[in-house]
Amino acid sequence: MSDAASTPFLKLASGPLAGKVVEIAATLRMGRHPFNEVSLGDPGVSRYHCWILVRDGIASVEDLASANGTFVNGERVRLRRPLKPGDLLRVGSTEMVFSLAG
Repeated sequence: MSDAASTPFLKLASGPLAGKVVEIAATLRMGRHPFNEVSLGDPGVSRYHCWILVRDGIASVEDLASANGTFVNGERVRLRRPLKPGDLLRVGSTEMVFSLAG
C-alpha cells in the first residue's frame, strides 16, 4: 500500500458473511468469538484466528496460532505476511479479497 489516502478493506466472497465489505482501520481481528471485529460462525475457525494490521501504510496478516491456519493465495501464513490488492485470504470456509479504496 503505497498511497496513504488508500483505505484497505476486505470483501467477503464466501462463507457465512458472503457479500459483506469490511474496512480495515489499524487492526482487524477475525475469529469465532463475538469480540472479534469480524466474527465468523464457522467451526473451522478458531476463537481468535488471525488479525490484519496496518502499519506505516502497509497491511499484513498474522495467524494467531489457529488450529486450521490462515491462507493467502492458497499458501499457509507462517509469519506476518504483507497483503497486496487482489490477494485471496481464506479463514475456515470463508474467502475474502483484500483491496484498496480511495
